[in-house]
Amino acid sequence: MTRISFFESAKCATKGLLKGITKERNIKIQIILGALAIFTALILEVSKIYLITIIIVSSLVIILELFNTSFEKLIDLISPRYNKEFGEVKDAIAGVVLLTFGLAFFVGLLILYEPITYTFKNMLQNKISLGFIIADFFLLGIVIILDYLKNAKLKKNK
Repeated sequence: MTRISFFESAKCATKGLLKGITKERNIKIQIILGALAIFTALILEVSKIYLITIIIVSSLVIILELFNTSFEKLIDLISPRYNKEFGEVKDAIAGVVLLTFGLAFFVGLLILYEPITYTFKNMLQNKISLGFIIADFFLLGIVIILDYLKNAKLKKNK
């Protein structure tokens, strides 16, 4: 076994992390959702302990998704053909990620529900803020529709 320096080891770890983040769709989604929860907590100025809690549970989901991806790739190398037992192992690992995502969602909801509802109630009392909220939802709808049409066109061209 060859010994590599700490720097080389950290370089390999960073390369693996970046590959997981850039190649895996679920990790990208989980990073976006976690960042959105953290950003919301910062905007709403929740306490430090709540912010730390959101950061930890969001990170835990991403960490477990990286483990899930690694285990699935390892299983695919060990058994390229479908194997019922390996399929059950993959399902169980994916279930752990799903359960952790549910936990993170529930924790985020418990922490952010009251500050969000309080903020929206205050915004709804101000007509200018209400206009911005309506405009934001309208623009979000347009973006979702355009993305759907783009994906439908790409699928049609394949």
